[in-house]
Amino acid sequence: MVRKLAWAALGFAAAAALAEYILPVRGLPYIAAALAVSALLSLALRRAAARKRALLLLLAAAAGMLAWWGRYMTHVLPSEAKVGETVHIEAIVTDYVERHDDYERLEARLLDGGKRSERAYLYLYEGTLPDLAPGDVVQAEVRLTSAVIRRGERSHIYTSQGVDILGYITPDSLAVTGRWAHSWLYFPQRLSQNVKRLCDSLLPADAAPLVKGLLTGDTTDLEEDAENYTAMRVAGVLHIVAVSGMHLFVLTGFVQLLLGKGRRTSLFCLPVIVLFTLMAGCRPSVVRAAVMQGLYLLAPLVKREADGPTCLGAAALLLLAANPMAIGGVGLQLSFACMAGMVLLLPAMTAWMGRHLPMERRLVSFAAGNLACTLAATAFSLPLAAVYFGLIPLLSPLANLLTLPVVEAVFAAGYVLCAIGALFPSAGAFLGQLLAWPVRWCTGVYRAVAGLPFAALPAYAGTAIWLAGVYGLFTAWYILRRRGRRLPADVPGCLALIGLCAVLLAARLSLPAGSGVLAVLDVDQGESVVLAGHDAAVVVDCGGNGLDDAGDTAAGYLAQLGRSRLDALVLTHLHRDHAKGAETLLYRVRVDRLILPAEADDADGTLDGILAAAEKRGTQVILLDKPTQAVIGDISLTLLLPQAEGDENEQGIVALADIAGRRALVMGDAGQPAELRLLRDRSVPDTDILVAGHHGSRTASGALFLTAARPETAVISVGYNTYGQPHPDTLARLERAGAAVYRTDVDGDVIIRWKEADDSGHQ
Repeated sequence: MVRKLAWAALGFAAAAALAEYILPVRGLPYIAAALAVSALLSLALRRAAARKRALLLLLAAAAGMLAWWGRYMTHVLPSEAKVGETVHIEAIVTDYVERHDDYERLEARLLDGGKRSERAYLYLYEGTLPDLAPGDVVQAEVRLTSAVIRRGERSHIYTSQGVDILGYITPDSLAVTGRWAHSWLYFPQRLSQNVKRLCDSLLPADAAPLVKGLLTGDTTDLEEDAENYTAMRVAGVLHIVAVSGMHLFVLTGFVQLLLGKGRRTSLFCLPVIVLFTLMAGCRPSVVRAAVMQGLYLLAPLVKREADGPTCLGAAALLLLAANPMAIGGVGLQLSFACMAGMVLLLPAMTAWMGRHLPMERRLVSFAAGNLACTLAATAFSLPLAAVYFGLIPLLSPLANLLTLPVVEAVFAAGYVLCAIGALFPSAGAFLGQLLAWPVRWCTGVYRAVAGLPFAALPAYAGTAIWLAGVYGLFTAWYILRRRGRRLPADVPGCLALIGLCAVLLAARLSLPAGSGVLAVLDVDQGESVVLAGHDAAVVVDCGGNGLDDAGDTAAGYLAQLGRSRLDALVLTHLHRDHAKGAETLLYRVRVDRLILPAEADDADGTLDGILAAAEKRGTQVILLDKPTQAVIGDISLTLLLPQAEGDENEQGIVALADIAGRRALVMGDAGQPAELRLLRDRSVPDTDILVAGHHGSRTASGALFLTAARPETAVISVGYNTYGQPHPDTLARLERAGAAVYRTDVDGDVIIRWKEADDSGHQ
């Protein structure tokens, strides 16, 4: 059977991806024309099947490229022309306010002469937005910014969601002026908000975030729970709250259980699917699942077979026709990768298990079915997860096997709970206490799996090569079997395991005795420095403003060194760009000691979460109130407290480490007042490596200080910022001092390795 829709979807999606990531915008119409001409030329092919496929692929590719270009010209380009302006806007609120610790976000549709125009995300960083409802009409002073460029680089996040422009609300300028005439269209958003409120009121605080994520796809509260969210990422189970086919399968199954199977029930399920899709925010994974589930329900009614590739292609075409830039969304890519694995691999896996396992036993059949689904969904999505999240979750099949049936039951029971709780609050609260126990089972499993050795590997060169080798082995095995060579699946499996052991052993042996490493990690505008010898490892600071959590970045690099334990985590002070990722790091690796200034100012509100994580993980907390020296394995660590006049930057910890004969000085955010205090106290020795203070600020790394320190190498941890860091004067002073200068915004991770008798070298 020629699956025409699947071939068309493949061509359309491939062209949209090329336009999104590679091809120049100006050349898209010409490339689309060339594809259309190539489609006509393909009619000369002799084989009818090849001719049809080539024609479909090329015509669909031309359409996909033109659709992407049209979206750019009609939505993105006009919005980009307004970037930088501060304007008075009128807008319709399209969802409830999203509140975070340090900002609030409002989703709105801007009005232009009474007509709806750009879809926008409006942010407020100072103050609090009122409790707005979808359909409210508001006015405000807003500074417009780009939805295409983020932190100086091309971003796919907002345009993939259909957002045309971003804006920053001037504090106290927002006012509600009325209601949109068609605000009834936002009924699904109001229903979703009521479900969230019922979850908060009926469920204990430790269970509500996960249930809300399951029922509505809103993971805001779940992300604030660093312990459980980190465990779910490491265990590879975040897909359960990315509302998808599993949820709709359970939902329609529940409806069929209540009403019985039949034509009428199938028809009734269709509006239920539409309502759920709207309530979950029409995310790509939800729309994909809704289209496929709807086609599966409709196929028997029109006496057709539900074909997996065709249903998947229909979902892709529908999504990309509405917004071709959705191809850049991580959720869409992962969702379709998972489903492609299910469609293409699951039947063969199920058949293989049927031949080799005693499937007549219910427990074996149940476990094998869940395992096959997990492996099939992971097969195509794992490389994407490694690229986007920097993790290769090796034990996700185990976590899914132990919890997926429970999650499905919790999802169905959650809606029943909300229905009962809305009518009978007392009964709902009692049932909520009962429902919390299976939720706790799931979160307990996730934490236990995430805590196992090698639950997840960081995605770096060694693991990337290993992963590519695994895919190569199984591809070769499949080709050989297709050619009649009966090679057991154990062979590529054993080779993959041997390769994994080699990668892990190489990491553990990467630092022989008498050697050291200093790694200034690229955490954008922030700082995280790893100091390691053969016997010990210390991290100084763990924060940054990048897309990746600095705690994940530090944990990933420690894993590259073969370390799952950290001797000490030193936080020079509690500004978010130096401490934001500390909580995640404490949950990712075992940390023996957490050291921070006794008088640290917690203006950024990070301390409570860090201390809670330290208590849960059994980490000793040391509040430093005087200079301290300690020998940790083969690292001699001196922690200084300048306590200079000025803000918290001048009163934080300065760390001096001696590893294998090399001295490294990490200044945190210390500026020249702290430097002068250290000089007065004669605490500045000759230094081999200097991690420059305050991201290369003009007020740090003064001439007198550099004369005393005489660093051979200086590293500046810096990212995109509006402060002018690193300052040209600072760079000039470092060069005059004879230091070789490296910076993370240019060089990425700056890793310096040395042996005791050798000169240090930059890698």
